[in-house]
Amino acid sequence: MCSLDICHSPFLLIFNRWLNPLFKIGHKRRLEEDDMYSVLPEDRSQHLGEELQGYWDQEVLRAEKDARKPSLTKAIIKCYWKSYVVLGIFTLIEESTRVVQPIILGKIIGYFENYDPSDSAALYEAHGYAGVLSACTLVLAILHHLYFYHVQCAGMRLRVAMCHMIYRKVTIFLHFLWAGPLQAIVVTALLCMEIGISCLAGIAVLIILLPLQSCIGKLFSSLRSKTAAFTDTRIRTMNEVITGIRIIKMYAWEKSFADLITNLRRKEISKILRSSYLRGMNLASFFVASKIIVFVTFTTYVLLGNVITASRVFVAVSLYGAVRLTVTLFFPSAVEKASEAFVSIRRIKNFLLLDEITQFHSQLPSDGKMIVNVQDFTAFWDKASDTPTLQGLSFTVRPCELLAVVGPVGAGKSSLLSAVLGELPLSEGQVSVHGRIAYVSQQPWVFSGTVRSNILFGKKYEKERYEKVIKACALKKDLQLLEDGDLTMIGDRGTTLSGGQKARVNLARAVYQDADIYLLDDPLSAVDAEVSRHLFELCICQALHEKIRILVTHQLQYLKAASQILILKDGKMVQKGTYTEFLKSGIDFGSLLKKENEETEPSPVPGTPTLRNRTFSESSVWSQQSSRPSLKEATSEGQDTENIQVTLTEETRSEGKVGFKAYKNYFTAGAHWFIIIFLILVNLAAQVAYVLQDWWLSYWANQQRALNVTVNGQGNVTEKLDLNWYLGIYSGLTASTVLFGVARSLLVFFVLVSSSQTLHNQMFESILRAPVLFFDRNPIEAWFLFLTTSRWFAVRLDAICAVFVIVVAFGSLILAKTLDAGQVGLALSYALMLMGMFQWCVRQSAEVENMMISVERVMEYTDLEKEAPWEYQKRPVPSWPHEGVIIFDNVNFSYSLDGPLVLKHLTALIKSREKIGIVGRTGAGKSSLIAALFRLSEPEGKIWIDKILTTEIGLHDLRKKMSIIPQEPVLFTGTMRKNLDPFNEHSDEELWNALEEVQLKEAIEDLPGKMDTELAESGSNFSVGQRQLVCLARAILRKNRILIIDEATANVDPRTDELIQKKIREKFAHCTVLTIAHRLNTIIDSDKIMVLDSGRLKEYDEPYVLLQNRDSLFYKMVQQLGKAEAAALTETAKQVYFKRNYPDITHNGQVVMNASSGQPSALTIFETAL
Repeated sequence: MCSLDICHSPFLLIFNRWLNPLFKIGHKRRLEEDDMYSVLPEDRSQHLGEELQGYWDQEVLRAEKDARKPSLTKAIIKCYWKSYVVLGIFTLIEESTRVVQPIILGKIIGYFENYDPSDSAALYEAHGYAGVLSACTLVLAILHHLYFYHVQCAGMRLRVAMCHMIYRKVTIFLHFLWAGPLQAIVVTALLCMEIGISCLAGIAVLIILLPLQSCIGKLFSSLRSKTAAFTDTRIRTMNEVITGIRIIKMYAWEKSFADLITNLRRKEISKILRSSYLRGMNLASFFVASKIIVFVTFTTYVLLGNVITASRVFVAVSLYGAVRLTVTLFFPSAVEKASEAFVSIRRIKNFLLLDEITQFHSQLPSDGKMIVNVQDFTAFWDKASDTPTLQGLSFTVRPCELLAVVGPVGAGKSSLLSAVLGELPLSEGQVSVHGRIAYVSQQPWVFSGTVRSNILFGKKYEKERYEKVIKACALKKDLQLLEDGDLTMIGDRGTTLSGGQKARVNLARAVYQDADIYLLDDPLSAVDAEVSRHLFELCICQALHEKIRILVTHQLQYLKAASQILILKDGKMVQKGTYTEFLKSGIDFGSLLKKENEETEPSPVPGTPTLRNRTFSESSVWSQQSSRPSLKEATSEGQDTENIQVTLTEETRSEGKVGFKAYKNYFTAGAHWFIIIFLILVNLAAQVAYVLQDWWLSYWANQQRALNVTVNGQGNVTEKLDLNWYLGIYSGLTASTVLFGVARSLLVFFVLVSSSQTLHNQMFESILRAPVLFFDRNPIEAWFLFLTTSRWFAVRLDAICAVFVIVVAFGSLILAKTLDAGQVGLALSYALMLMGMFQWCVRQSAEVENMMISVERVMEYTDLEKEAPWEYQKRPVPSWPHEGVIIFDNVNFSYSLDGPLVLKHLTALIKSREKIGIVGRTGAGKSSLIAALFRLSEPEGKIWIDKILTTEIGLHDLRKKMSIIPQEPVLFTGTMRKNLDPFNEHSDEELWNALEEVQLKEAIEDLPGKMDTELAESGSNFSVGQRQLVCLARAILRKNRILIIDEATANVDPRTDELIQKKIREKFAHCTVLTIAHRLNTIIDSDKIMVLDSGRLKEYDEPYVLLQNRDSLFYKMVQQLGKAEAAALTETAKQVYFKRNYPDITHNGQVVMNASSGQPSALTIFETAL
């Protein structure tokens, strides 16, 4: 493919011939990405963005000096004014040519009115006029499309620079804001010369129309702003729903969210419909304005006693036709699009003027080494808050040092990392950071691509270094298990990886970047004990040994390896020092992590966590310079979904035309067949009335000419026609044109908006009913080439029409004897009109087909594969399940029909009220077992709950009866009340009690609207630990007999973990509980332990029994924790085992056999000795 530089040839540029090779290739085969031209250097986004940024920065500085608000519009004008001045000259020449055409047309018609076969001079003059008319049409054909091509290029550059579709809104019609009024003045002058003062009546109508259209434009702008706000809300909510779809399905909340989205869409559609009616009125004014103007003009003309002639009729019609396009279409479009553009520009300007975080410019220390130095740091996420997020923090970290940050949920640990990143606004103190920063987020962030590309993150691949990183981050075994190794594609939200694997890829990315400072936000929480120790020792302590490391962690066993320990509570630094210093001073880490109200109570019941106003733990921040910790990527929340291995297929491409079925479905979605047929008839009637009006004028002029007689020697005497008859018919045709024109526009928009709403609702309902696999496989245009190919097509169609005009003009002269003036005028005026209309109609039909592809895609989504029904006719009794017995009978499970099995031949019995701990290495199949239980994909084999086969009941009947506390807690935009109880099934008292149970009542009461306060997007104004407490409150409210806990305590401190475990033991004592955990201390007191490995159930017995077998996987997992921790867990398991199997034996009220130790009491020994 040749370079795009050939566009600099004028001949190739005018006719867009540089596109010919592309069309030839497209004719032979389907076009591929490699066939496209590369972008010109001056059109690259970096160049365009930097250019506009420079003008914007200058405008901001000037505005500050002049004490005014900066104007983004001024910056745009200064950046692009030169190109638009040149295009303005194009517009002037083009519109002047349009005005000249009717004058030439009048001259040709005049020749026919005064036709004399013997007058050769008049014939040559007529041929000259026909030549000029032909030249005008050719000039217009070339100049019009050259203008539009360049104005669209300029708009494309502006769009790229602004990252917004301003091109569509203003740039095309920009020059018509001045060209429209100017052309109207010129046409008025020419009309006065042709038909006298009668033209003033028509111009008066035009003057009335202009402010009316401007008023419509302003109303449209107002509605557009409101529509944009509703659209933003709906799209944000839909994005949350899609992101949290797994949780929504597990909670069986689809109906609640469907209603929420439907209500938001209804509000949006009401505004869209009103703005569409305004747009319809604008289009109708284009259709009928020239007809009204011509009607008023000639009615006034004949009522003043004048006689109409063909030349005057068609010169006036052509002049009004020329001004009609500019004044009644392009000018109102310019007003409308300018209104839209100013709304967009205002929104972008408001975004650009948002307060920016003050970057901390580090000073190079005298020794030249990297450092993080924080002194007396106090900061607020919300300036309006009385309570600082962090207060009085001071610490210094140098190379080779590890600072461990610990504290309870909501203490401000993630905010501390945000402070070092420069993301938390400084209130007091200072932060000095020198060195490149890498940030590992608490909730892992991965993007759609290969595992390798996620780790390299744009860096060059160096095999030796890469292998070291893979080993340090414990990814080697995982990559061997993946089908394509590190070239395996990661789906959107990391769907092909488990939670632990995503955490390690997240960590590996940071390690590979070889930064100077590493901010690690609890990266060890998502992995099991063995991997956790590996990551800490080989990665954090060994691979990153020479770096500055700040580690937020809840795993206290690693604190002894830290250079410094910083303990936070309520945003304040409670203690700071080394592990040895803490031990010498007798400080107990456990007590320091308690809440204030715990310290005065004998039993450890955590109090109300501090509600943070904002958290950045969901961001993945990368920085190349210490002074600018930039490039913050969005996070995506996904569940721990094992190695799903879904095939990420390339987006499908269809060829051929859009079928009739798509059009039928689209229109019938918006209206009944009767209304559609009526709409077609109204369209036909409008067009017939439109053409008949011109034909009637032509007929009237011919009839008038036929009555002109010559009296002996007294010159021409004109006999007048029956004015009432001709004017009456003309009035009726004009009224019909107006009526049908307006009705057509309003009816079309009503049907189209109704179709949009119906298809949107159908699509969203279909998506909600789609299986989880659909979301795992599907992630959440070449514009320049489109506009140039469009112009290539248009210039050729207009050239054909120009030839047609030439043929009509010269053909009329050749056939002058057989034609009258009215016929020639009608033919030539419609030929001129055809020139613009023909290519416009053909291009619009192609554009409609292009748009209908979107309709086809929407319809594809309305016909997705669906999950099993939400409810069956055969429904379980409301009290089911009353025992909570679960039986897995030879269960195989895969996330797709062609995917690998992630659970293999699993058979197990879980008795009523049993507490089951589920453990295994990352990717062993733990979360897949839960997915099979919830039927997120249909399992093979049988799963019974209280003697009912789960596949024989509806999904909602199944899922509503099980509660889950997920690994990654999800909150949705809306109130806390809606998050806890979306179906309004519980009273306020029950909701407050649930919040009190999880120690969140005080925090929610502190909010302005309490439970009715709107939460931030994804609940980001709560810490991760607090969100998990909300999920626990949901489980308490649901009061189900089966509870599943999926790594629910991974991201919380030990005290909050203890709170959650205590509440679970209290509130769910009579329930069957399945707990997936990496913290073995949380499940060591379970009735049984289920050990999974590679999707198979390897061990299933009581913890103490498994620990007696030194070859068991569970024994090895416990030993990985270290001798002291392993001994403590073994002792706990032993006590629970004996208490459960050998209750305390009493004799005469005395304990003779202690169940907890399995040993006879001292009293028994003494009595035996006696």
